[in-house]
Amino acid sequence: MKQLLTQKLSQQQRLSPQQIQQIKLLELPVLGLERRVKEEIEDNPALEEEVEDVEIPVSTATDEVPRYRLLDNNQPLETKDRIAVSPDSMDFHELMRMQLSLRALSAQQREMGEFLIDCLDSDGYLRRPLSDVADDIAFSEGKTVSENALSEVLYIIQDLEPAGVGARDLQECLLLQLEAKEESTFSVELATQIIAKHFDDFTGKRYEKICAALNISEKELKQAIAEITKLNPKPGASFTEDTTDIAPAVTPDFLVEYKDGELQQSLTARNAPDLRVSKEYKLLLKTYAKDKEASEFVRKKLGDARWFIDAVQRRYQTLTEVMSVIVERQKDFFTTGDEAALKPMLYKAVVEVTGYDISTISRVVNSKYVQTNFGIFPLKFFFSKAAQTSDDEEISTRAIKKEVKDLVAAEDKKNPLSDAEIMKKLEKKGYTLARRTVAKYRQTLNIPEAKMRKTI
Repeated sequence: MKQLLTQKLSQQQRLSPQQIQQIKLLELPVLGLERRVKEEIEDNPALEEEVEDVEIPVSTATDEVPRYRLLDNNQPLETKDRIAVSPDSMDFHELMRMQLSLRALSAQQREMGEFLIDCLDSDGYLRRPLSDVADDIAFSEGKTVSENALSEVLYIIQDLEPAGVGARDLQECLLLQLEAKEESTFSVELATQIIAKHFDDFTGKRYEKICAALNISEKELKQAIAEITKLNPKPGASFTEDTTDIAPAVTPDFLVEYKDGELQQSLTARNAPDLRVSKEYKLLLKTYAKDKEASEFVRKKLGDARWFIDAVQRRYQTLTEVMSVIVERQKDFFTTGDEAALKPMLYKAVVEVTGYDISTISRVVNSKYVQTNFGIFPLKFFFSKAAQTSDDEEISTRAIKKEVKDLVAAEDKKNPLSDAEIMKKLEKKGYTLARRTVAKYRQTLNIPEAKMRKTI
């Protein structure tokens, strides 16, 4: 076969390092931004926190400390009485990174490990295929890693505490916890066999089939099930549980308050750091004017500082604009707290108002929270598809899900409602849905089917 050399002209879009950094800043929640700002200040002497140049009385001399260090328990001073959060404890991902730092890893493995940890959801699961994670690393870091290399690092993460983190699904999560048990009794070994080889029968409560397959008695099965019920299906959540039952362990990025008949929106103080270019560092340009190497170094640091300040300001503007659209669209909810008042809204609606692309909206919404008069909510809470009532009125699917949840909560557990029965009850409330749609909503609410909800 004859080989030919040909030339082909094509256009490829590549992101600059600055654009990649801007994307990363936009994705960060408030605690992540704080860490990023502190890291940048430590790495770049030309960047510093803004401090007012006023004479300070001796009694309040601590005001000279950068503003974020004056926060009681790291809470914004102006919002301390309004935000019910637990920011003074490390979050799940921070604790995982701390454990990973204690392992003997190569630089590349450590980078992969930290990236994988950031991919874990709040329950401690890795819900994404390793191939997708590899693509993300190539896009954001400009580095090529193999799935096998990621798999090896994931195995290390799965060895961290609490047992079960890093699992790809519930079955793997339970197996990791069983394998981590120090005492391997007959019941533990039996529980491991059930989860590993008869998981579908276990979740389907087909206990007779399990007994027959493993040739065990009902008593032995009960002992194995007792071991399984001690396991934690959401190991990541155990890191952030608030034992005081006062507030969720999240820090809101936004504040939306209903006062005097008006909605007031703002970013929390910790989400808007006051930064400036160091005056002293600017003077160094004159000092080292004749030293080409030194002056170029100083000029680069000054340029990096100005870029970072501009990037933080652009982040502030983007978050504010996106949140304004959400508040305007969901005004009824922010004033009443009633989930039924939520209106259907997709990312596309925000795109049409702000002009940002849909990937930007996704990055803003992801991992961000808002404090309201009615509690703290993730921004994703305010997005849902539309459904029609019998009067052709458009409502949020979230409102229908709430109806499904309420109906199941009030049902007779000895005779739970089937999807068809839930459908009929919804029809009486004005919601016309197909039975399969009801089943889909029930599944997204993590509500088992009727036979699984039945109690003796």
